[in-house]
Amino acid sequence: MLHIQSSFRHSQKLEDDLRMLGTKIKQHENNLYHLNSEKSKLDDSILHLQVTIGKSDSSSKATIGDMDNPNPTNDEEVNKQILQHEKSAAGILCQLRIHHGAQASHLTLTKDVVGIVATLGKVEDDILSRLFSEYLGVETMLAIVCRTYEEVKALEMYDKEGCINKSFDLRRLGASIGRALDGRFLVICLEYLRHAF
Repeated sequence: MLHIQSSFRHSQKLEDDLRMLGTKIKQHENNLYHLNSEKSKLDDSILHLQVTIGKSDSSSKATIGDMDNPNPTNDEEVNKQILQHEKSAAGILCQLRIHHGAQASHLTLTKDVVGIVATLGKVEDDILSRLFSEYLGVETMLAIVCRTYEEVKALEMYDKEGCINKSFDLRRLGASIGRALDGRFLVICLEYLRHAF
């Protein structure tokens, strides 16, 4: 008799556990249905935004086609924005390249400078370009890109005590064209960059 009562209680407990699991499964199914519904709404919103961006892009291209210059460049605007950062390394290099053109690339100090990130990284879509620059931030957009590590060292030289030697580097060059370099600046060196596989 005790054995039958024990089996009955055990069977009752298993049924209660099964009911509880069934309730949890139903809750998860409801949550899954809700999330799939939300995903579907988000997919529709993304599609709508892509269509809107496509219409905006095609209308801006049509407007550009009507202008005298069929392929307008934003280089002048980018250079103006860089030059607004008067006390930056990017501002010094930009002014040097604008006013001294080909001669600037032959200077020993700048011979292996590829350019400034803002002038090197371009995206055809204005919206994506703005998002890209906001993502990178001002400091990275004003970073100087060099081919070699030797060029990085030439941009800012130090004396034996570890202080910046202002008579041989970019600071001296800036002073010679009326632009004092203030503070730190970011440099990206291509020499040691490799693909990670």
